Amino acid sequence: MNTEDIQRVAVIGTGQMGPGIACTYASLGCSVSIYGRTRESMEKGLQSCRAVVNMLVEAGCISALQGSDTMKSISGTTDLETAAAKADLIVESIVEDLKIKQDLFARLERMCPSHVIMTSNTSGLPVTQLASVLSWSHRFAVTHFWNPPHLMPLVEVVKGKMTSQETIDVLVALLRNAKKKPVVILKDTPGQLGNRLFHALIREAIWIVQEGIASVEDVDSAISTGLGRRLPVYGTLEHLDVVGLDTVFAIQSYICNSLCNDTEPAKLLKDKFSSGNLGVKSKQGFYDWTKRDINSVIQRRDTFLLEMLKKENSLREE
Repeated sequence: MNTEDIQRVAVIGTGQMGPGIACTYASLGCSVSIYGRTRESMEKGLQSCRAVVNMLVEAGCISALQGSDTMKSISGTTDLETAAAKADLIVESIVEDLKIKQDLFARLERMCPSHVIMTSNTSGLPVTQLASVLSWSHRFAVTHFWNPPHLMPLVEVVKGKMTSQETIDVLVALLRNAKKKPVVILKDTPGQLGNRLFHALIREAIWIVQEGIASVEDVDSAISTGLGRRLPVYGTLEHLDVVGLDTVFAIQSYICNSLCNDTEPAKLLKDKFSSGNLGVKSKQGFYDWTKRDINSVIQRRDTFLLEMLKKENSLREE
């Protein structure tokens, strides 16, 4: 199978990630069907797709014509069997529950032709376990889009024990055509790649606050104005080579012993979880969200990501 063979895509899930993924594949000219269990959820998914396209058009990331063509390529459905039967590629983006996902994939395999590639957008569930219910697991992989999927370039393509190289190659080429930055995870590892790196940072950040080394605000500031300022264009391992591995070795020789190496969630995080301080949803977390506006935070994030996307698009055109 080649990328040209992927003409019809079924996106299962209308929540936070599904619409952005649907728009990504629709931008390639694929006919995309976004599935919702109810008419209300389907309509919500289509509305989210329109919001994504409008955002990209208004920001100048795509033209009005491109936006119109993208939306023309997207339709909604509550008929899972028909969507699966017509698809060349199926993308699952539902609740992060292994059993629920396995049940869905087992159902889908009975509904669709054997040439179909099936993928999951899971952020960390093992691809081999997800595919264990399938007869043709060689055509199954994880494609983990980072949130928000219409603005973040990274997509982690995770190879299971039975996933064929052909399947990986097709997915990587397809995602590159959609102007994404796919990275391939060759071993089925919990947390894949990006989340392993991110959660190592999370563990250290929480530990620093817990130990009274720095405040929540200063930890976030150090990350966003230090590490985060150069990371968009300057990889960590690239930085090590530039600095010099002798210098890095010397620093690692004394700093590694002082880093947090806990193998379970931090006490501070456990205490917040146990007391119901869950962040934005409960108005209390590491920050007091009665005094902060989540919409302005998301707007600040998306404005920055849109500017990055515009710059990347302009560089491609030069």
